[in-house]
Amino acid sequence: MSETFWTAVGAIGGTLAFGGVIWQARLTRQSVRISQLMTADAIRSRLDSQAPDIILKLDPPPFPPQAWNNSGMPCNTWPAGHQWHFPADQDGANRLVLQQVLVLENRSAQRVEVRFEGDLIADRDNRPTAAGVLLLEPGETTPQLYLQRDYTIKQLSENYWARQDGLELPHQVRGSITVGDDRDNGSTDRWDLVLTGSPVHPVPDHDGLWQIAPWHLTEGSGLRTLDYSLLPTRQRIHWISRASAIQLPAPAGAPDGV
Repeated sequence: MSETFWTAVGAIGGTLAFGGVIWQARLTRQSVRISQLMTADAIRSRLDSQAPDIILKLDPPPFPPQAWNNSGMPCNTWPAGHQWHFPADQDGANRLVLQQVLVLENRSAQRVEVRFEGDLIADRDNRPTAAGVLLLEPGETTPQLYLQRDYTIKQLSENYWARQDGLELPHQVRGSITVGDDRDNGSTDRWDLVLTGSPVHPVPDHDGLWQIAPWHLTEGSGLRTLDYSLLPTRQRIHWISRASAIQLPAPAGAPDGV
């Protein structure tokens, strides 16, 4: 056989050997990756088993929504059948409060720090006060807290028209709760809360008149017009070192912090 033939055979053999090296390296990387994932899952399971047992309880929003007042927490509703005339009543003191009551319970044997952000408030002497930061002792339950914000009738009418157009509602009550213990190699839980809706509707056949959403024959009370959750998603961050801000990577295919 010619020298060209054996040269070609040698080249093919070299290529196959090189391919084998690449394939072996790929298998090695996959093995290392699988080992890393198994180790991360084991760490995650351990941290989950040691995480504080915190329960978040939310009530449905009151309906009809309560009326805003400038002296403190809302306590009354507008009179049944009350109507607002635009533009005279669309702003100013003509406001409704979207509100949801919540409490946190610490069922674990360790105390935790709780941070509240956004539209989360406490009622202190009938004065709404930012909930801020608190320590929750083992077995302790927070006083009632409120996801709460007041809106003018015009703002709530904008929510109504946005819903009619299939758009995101522009006026939303938002808050977040973050809970963590004092372990450097521990976990942090977070809940993001949203309350919104369109509780005021135009009065049929009367331009410029608005009212609280009435009872609907098939859809029931006006609570149907509010968007809220009684069981918001808990997001958990697992820390390799909280002090150094090093997080355990999220599971493959999962968003960060889950």
